[in-house]
Formats: sequence, C-alpha cells, structure tokens
Amino acid sequence: MSDTTQFRVLDFDCPTCASTVERALSNVDGVQHVEVHYATGRVEIEYDDSVADPDAFAETIENQGYTPQPA
Repeated sequence: MSDTTQFRVLDFDCPTCASTVERALSNVDGVQHVEVHYATGRVEIEYDDSVADPDAFAETIENQGYTPQPA
C-alpha cells in the first residue's frame, strides 16, 4: 500500500543540495516518488509501506549532510 510522508530541511544552501537529497531518497527501496522543494525546504516522499521504512528517509537525508525535521 502506498503512503506519503514529509520532512522539512532548512539547511539547503542551493538547488543542487535539494537535487542531491532527491536523488538519494529515490534510491531507497520502496520509494515511488520524491519531490524536494529548495525554496521551502519541503521534502515529500511517496512510498510502498510494505517495503520502505520511513526511519530510513531521515537517515538518508542526514547521510547527505542535512538535518530533516518532521513536517
């Protein structure tokens, strides 16, 4: 079944930062769609909840050097 979660990332420095996070999240197992908005710091992730672990999303963002906050 599909589910959606959101984070806020306030420490993006440039649009490339947002692209880096979007690419990394797209590679997480079970992620179906990712939208990262640089201007607002909003990250929306659509995923298959039978495959993906939402805790992995925050970890993936942190591994890219950014601080995720629940939206």
